[in-house]
Amino acid sequence: MTDSLLVMPPGGWTVDDLDALPESHHRYELTDGALTVSPSPSSLHQAVTARLYGRLDAVTPEPLVVTQAVEIRFGRQLTRIPDVLVVRSDNPGRHWFAPSEVLVVIEIESPGSHLEDRATKPALYARYGIPHYWRIELEPPLVSTYCVGHGDSYQMIGPDRCLSVTEPFDLNIAVVDLLPSWAGRGGGPTVPEQGS
Repeated sequence: MTDSLLVMPPGGWTVDDLDALPESHHRYELTDGALTVSPSPSSLHQAVTARLYGRLDAVTPEPLVVTQAVEIRFGRQLTRIPDVLVVRSDNPGRHWFAPSEVLVVIEIESPGSHLEDRATKPALYARYGIPHYWRIELEPPLVSTYCVGHGDSYQMIGPDRCLSVTEPFDLNIAVVDLLPSWAGRGGGPTVPEQGS
């Protein structure tokens, strides 16, 4: 990361600034012009995302398209990059979508993202009219589904062990089936202290 990334441009960060950044494994999101940089997800998170993408892609009817980790632009200084999206777009190969093109946003919770995934994101997605939000927890494997309720807020259903919906298409997946066979075998090696 260069030093210029550490200095907020006058007036805050915009989507133009994001477009000027080189591609990376980091997720760059904007909230009122403030930049949030997230590291790449864990291998478990990525495995669940990939397995979910495969299951969704197999059942999603045309002209809907499933995609992963693509930006939603709510405004020039407000963006989010969900784990998985279902969109309706004339140009689904782009690197960002408007909220009006997004039918479903799916987030897989990571350690440290609970507040964002349970409060901030549902409020944002509902405010901008995204009809469906699905939040998957990995420990224990559960899903909560949200759909637009009254006004600009969601109604939450769950948590449940199965992702079972009829809108925007029929789907029934046990969340545990999204876990790779190696999941739950322990946290792996610890990072050694520097100089060890």
